[in-house]
Amino acid sequence: MPNVTVHDAIRLALPIGTILLAGAGGLERTITWPVVARAVAPLFTELHGNEFALLSIRTLRDIDPPLSLAMLFERLLSVPVAALAVVGQIDQSTIDLADLHCIPLLQLDEDVDIRTVERELQRLVSDFEAQTDRRAAQIALEMGELALIGAGISAMITVLASRTGKSVSLYSAKGELFCADTLRSTNIILPEYTPALGRTHLHGFEYFCEALRAGEHILGFLVIFGISLSDSDKATIKRATMALALEFTKAQALSAAEARFRGNFVEQVLSGQLADQLTVQQRAREFGYVFKDPQRATLLCADTATIVALQAQFAKIIETHALHLPWIEHEAGVLCFVPDEDVPPSKSATIKQLTLILRGKFPKLRIVQGRAAVKITDWKQSVIDAEQVRKLPDAGKAEPISFDMIGSYQLLLSMIQHEDAYTFYRRHLGKLLDYDRDQNAELMQTLIVYFDVSGNLARTAEALHVHRNTLLYRLTRISQICAIDLEDPETRLCIWISVKFHALFAQSS
Repeated sequence: MPNVTVHDAIRLALPIGTILLAGAGGLERTITWPVVARAVAPLFTELHGNEFALLSIRTLRDIDPPLSLAMLFERLLSVPVAALAVVGQIDQSTIDLADLHCIPLLQLDEDVDIRTVERELQRLVSDFEAQTDRRAAQIALEMGELALIGAGISAMITVLASRTGKSVSLYSAKGELFCADTLRSTNIILPEYTPALGRTHLHGFEYFCEALRAGEHILGFLVIFGISLSDSDKATIKRATMALALEFTKAQALSAAEARFRGNFVEQVLSGQLADQLTVQQRAREFGYVFKDPQRATLLCADTATIVALQAQFAKIIETHALHLPWIEHEAGVLCFVPDEDVPPSKSATIKQLTLILRGKFPKLRIVQGRAAVKITDWKQSVIDAEQVRKLPDAGKAEPISFDMIGSYQLLLSMIQHEDAYTFYRRHLGKLLDYDRDQNAELMQTLIVYFDVSGNLARTAEALHVHRNTLLYRLTRISQICAIDLEDPETRLCIWISVKFHALFAQSS
């Protein structure tokens, strides 16, 4: 039979809510048996040492002659007892004595039945394993009750940490941190830990990980950690996974349902099914959306390999930061609607906040926006605009690029779908492109830079790092190959438009 300590008694037998007032240095004292104070002198009989003493202050008042708690505690020091748990007010002098002699002094709630506590301690001492399992079941039951009243997973994790006195964290099936309750004393950076079933040691702490399962399917991982873990801690975690698995399944189902409803709302708006402003506002309020300000369609674009991760991370950020934004998954990543940047700063910070958070995890993230949609019926056009901006090379790398910022491309982007646009482009630059390809030349790049600086020869030569005479030779060759006169205003306009088209056709090829 294992030695039962005062610390074990607090974790496994004493009522939840018991407070350790003093004597923390004696928590590892071994308990022999619980004893309850009688209403007559002597209050405790047959004390042999290391008993767990239980006392109600009312009992002290009933004996003759009266005895103070401090006087009783001094007498118990001569035995000594392993700990003293008291129902009623405890004076400071007794607390000081307990700290001085490292005798744990515990405060029980006023409505606690001491005889019930005695029986729990007796079970603990006589059958440690059974009591361990019993307390684990009690904690799991308490968590189940929290689930029934809709307290949520975070509240369940907090209770689990409180009852075990250890830090607890919950991870998704992919190993992403879902929520945690970390004791300040552990000072552990949670993201450094990757869930691994069973026992693990990291940074001087012990971890124990158990899977949340629905049949053979793993829903997530529940982890308890601290300086050291007991068999009781592990038993509690195993029991707790059952309650959390049910709540986790429910939370995922609700999240999926909400995502469907949210997606349906956005899709219905974009398809024109929700054109009535009153109906839209009523549906929007169901999701916590408020559309008092113009909205911009915003595309968060990721590399193909990270699109799913971006969508999952975006959903998590929205929930964590309570950002009520209409959004749906998009082939490029995420499509959402955010308040226009021209509104007051307190409302326009949304996209900046999202950018700051997401760029840390997705360095290649591209963010593009359509024009501001004043009315809900303008959302579709804002999405079309954002899709157009996405076609521009390098859009969104430095900052979110909106439709308002792309100048002449607002017109040119709408034209590239027409066959005449490509014909126009090839008519003016086709020979030059073929020459560059066959001769491995860079004349097209020379022309692009030339128009970027409005035909300024000095700036063009400087940007290309070539001599002025070399630049003049290249421009002459361009004129010869394309059979054009760059000094002619009409020709210059046609070539300028073709150069702009080149960026778009090159991006789409």
